[in-house]
Amino acid sequence: MSDIEAGVRALLDERLALGGFSGAAVAVAVDGLTVLELEVGTKASVDANGERISADAGEPVTRDTRFDLASVTKLASAHTLLSLVADGALDLDEPVAAKLPAYGTGAKKQVTLRHLLTHTSGLPASWHGWEQPLLQHLDARPAGAPPLEQTPFADREALLADLLATEPVSAPGEHFRYSDAGYNTAMALAETVTGEPWERLVAERALRPLGLGDEIAFGAPAAASVATEFDTRFGRGLLRGSVHDETAWVLGGRGASAGLFGTAAGLLALAEALRAGGGEILSEWMWDGQLGRMLGAGRERDTPSGYDHSLGPRIGQLNMMGRSGWNVRGHTGFTGTSLQTDRDTGISIALLTNRVHPSRHGAGISGLRGMLADAVYVAVGRADAEAMKHPLPPELW
Repeated sequence: MSDIEAGVRALLDERLALGGFSGAAVAVAVDGLTVLELEVGTKASVDANGERISADAGEPVTRDTRFDLASVTKLASAHTLLSLVADGALDLDEPVAAKLPAYGTGAKKQVTLRHLLTHTSGLPASWHGWEQPLLQHLDARPAGAPPLEQTPFADREALLADLLATEPVSAPGEHFRYSDAGYNTAMALAETVTGEPWERLVAERALRPLGLGDEIAFGAPAAASVATEFDTRFGRGLLRGSVHDETAWVLGGRGASAGLFGTAAGLLALAEALRAGGGEILSEWMWDGQLGRMLGAGRERDTPSGYDHSLGPRIGQLNMMGRSGWNVRGHTGFTGTSLQTDRDTGISIALLTNRVHPSRHGAGISGLRGMLADAVYVAVGRADAEAMKHPLPPELW
């Protein structure tokens, strides 16, 4: 067993024993070579009725197991949108009101695609226009009705119209505010301009060009997927192969903020594509810091966790990227996923867990991402010795 595997396995086994997840997969590359692919645990710890499954009776996680990527989806979304910029269909700094009439009033008139991709648009974190209609639908269902497998909303365009009516809570460029609503607004912009469905745009402009089509896609077969939450609030039951994020689900499973499923190998390939660069999308737009430009000089890391942001990835989020991660790019996902890549050291890491299974209020994986990154950097001999003298910043979940 290599030093990398020993360190990573110890961390995963410890968190598995604490109930942080039922299953996990990790893939690591150094200088372009995959040096670790590791899976632990099982695809689910409860069945479709919510009954516990013993560990020895569970289906083991394998190299081909699919995980709900949650907000890591935003990286493929950013690539999709930036490819439209590269082709001249969109402009990073043109007000989106030029294409979306709903943005033609008030502070929204100044919002650009660059604002949306850097979470500086002033939009709130989430859009909740779907929530009350869904609860009313659930109240009208007969007692004992089966779990909802598909969104009950057939009119996606009406949902997007409600999304586009969302008002900013601050002026564009005033604050960094992480916003799923912003990314889904950018999705609506792309669909409006191209006339193409989002799923097709992502496949043709991100997944296939990056060689990820066999490893990452919207949704996944239940049998191939780890389970996420056992949902009781919205009547969905055990989620397996169906996106955990409620907003993406009501939009038919296809969102810019969430919706993709993938393997650890697929996520590592995405990280490696970003590290290798090539063309202005990967080499510049998705790599170079933007917050100084968007918020003003001296505010490059004016975010809750002290990271900068490019057009897609975060930069130097130490609590997930480890103490050597000041210049690392990557992203996290609420379901317990993350991707990071480092051009300085040649290290890329993909971590997939189902930390929201069977509940988002479980033991979780707080701190695991950063500790795992530290373990990899130390094992490879490329850790920042001075940075390692300081404590790892806390992670919320």
